[in-house]
Amino acid sequence: MKSFRKYISEIAGLRFVYENLELNSSAGRKKLLKSQLFTKEFELTVNIQALSEIYDFIQDKKNKKIVSDICTTLNQVNDISASINNIRFNRVSDDIELFEIKKFCINSQKILKQISPFDFSLILLHDLSEVITILDPQNTGIPAFYIYSDYSPELAQLRKEKDKAKTPEEAENLRLKCVEIEDKIRENLSKQLANYVNKLEYNLNRLADFDILIAKAKFAVKFRLTEPKITKEKTIYKGLFNPQIKTILESQNKNFQAIDIEIFPFPTLITGANMSGKSVLLKTVALSQFMFQFGFFVPTQNAEIILVEEILLNIGDNQDELNGLSSFAVEILNINKIISHAKSGKKILALIDEPARTTNPDEGKAIANAIVEILTELKVNSLICTHYSGIKANKKLRVKGLQNISDNENINIENINDFMDYSLIQVDEEKAPAEAIRIAEILGADKDFIEKAKKEVNNI
Repeated sequence: MKSFRKYISEIAGLRFVYENLELNSSAGRKKLLKSQLFTKEFELTVNIQALSEIYDFIQDKKNKKIVSDICTTLNQVNDISASINNIRFNRVSDDIELFEIKKFCINSQKILKQISPFDFSLILLHDLSEVITILDPQNTGIPAFYIYSDYSPELAQLRKEKDKAKTPEEAENLRLKCVEIEDKIRENLSKQLANYVNKLEYNLNRLADFDILIAKAKFAVKFRLTEPKITKEKTIYKGLFNPQIKTILESQNKNFQAIDIEIFPFPTLITGANMSGKSVLLKTVALSQFMFQFGFFVPTQNAEIILVEEILLNIGDNQDELNGLSSFAVEILNINKIISHAKSGKKILALIDEPARTTNPDEGKAIANAIVEILTELKVNSLICTHYSGIKANKKLRVKGLQNISDNENINIENINDFMDYSLIQVDEEKAPAEAIRIAEILGADKDFIEKAKKEVNNI
């Protein structure tokens, strides 16, 4: 299964989410990038519950100072997994690794103290004070490390003698003896730390989780996301929006029109004029499903979402076209993947934009109808956008499109979206909207070209 790192390069909007996460630690960033989709209800429920707790915590204004302090401490939490593994496999740690472990334990203890007044169900930390005692025999509490003289009276005496050596040769001989003892001390420390490997690893994972949860909660607050509910019947979105596009529009003093939509265990057909937001809708549904199954809150006012094993797309952004495949070849491969995965019994969400749009209309319509028919038989949760008329589906929606345009209205490419209603209405007819020529005219296409196009339409 792909990781979050892989998906952020493939799914429109997911990179925006990642780049706007306020992650504090390298451990948190690494764990998020390696994370995979939650496909088991129990695991996702636990994660969403933990996120809800952190969300409520940071929303409480009286916790502002403690949240800031925790984030400052998390900023000092590095990924020490390599150092932990060296100890696990009986390798002798060097001073840098021992320093990393000591620093980690000090910060872990600090966060343990910071969160002790609160009850976070997912963030339970081991007490690592014994490890600190091993690595900090002088009890300084300072995140620094060297082989202290306190570890060995013999070492302490040799260091004193070296400092008083009368000749370079004497000093070098004493230094070599010190090095020999220091190596033995490192070996002994590594053996002692081996008893704490599981606790160290556990705390590293929990602190990475904590960092990720805080970042997700802050993102949810900033972009006004909603805690989703897991459902088994149908996915329901009320007020679904795209955080990235909404942010761009707001920077231009424009509004993003949120959408209500339901997704059933069969194909829902969506029609609408060009520029009516059908592709954006599919990408937004995909983004929301990925966010949901990566344990985020989702961009909507209310959401009940079906948990699936795979999210499969055919939205025209596939990089395979750069590898010499035609757009039609890429599309057929994507559709075939959707069908084969559905036939294998996997529960999937399929999002298909303009199937067979690059082939001749007669075959294209036949292919689109065949896709709808087979996905209906396989009970696939799916949305299919199309311009073709005559496509048969159990449920059909249409984007309202251009609305309330008076004869003296000056519409152009700069303001056309102000007259577009992106909301969905249920329809029964099989005929797709015919607004392409109208929109081309609004966009200032050549008048002779428009007139010829209108004549051709009238002759059909």
